[in-house]
Amino acid sequence: MLFGGMLSMGYEHTLGKKDKIESWDTKGSIESSGTTVNIKTELLVKDRNILNELDNLHQAMLLLPRDQKLEKKYPELKDAYDAYQDLYKGIILADKMSKTHD
Repeated sequence: MLFGGMLSMGYEHTLGKKDKIESWDTKGSIESSGTTVNIKTELLVKDRNILNELDNLHQAMLLLPRDQKLEKKYPELKDAYDAYQDLYKGIILADKMSKTHD
């Protein structure tokens, strides 16, 4: 179902009964299929871009993307990933610690 037109929302989807939203015009940027909702535009909450926030969180947590299918096929890839992750975390922490003592 494409929400390109008007989207009716009830009280349970808003912050409170006084904040009831009667309709939204999403201009085709929100699509729903089964249990999946795709947002094809920037999502801002209180003027903060959610994707930027997630990217910053991802970087701050020192997470790298994993490919579990390849790791099963090539166990040395998993070992290398784990070793890289450990070394990377150690270097980042050491760098942060040295900057706090400067």
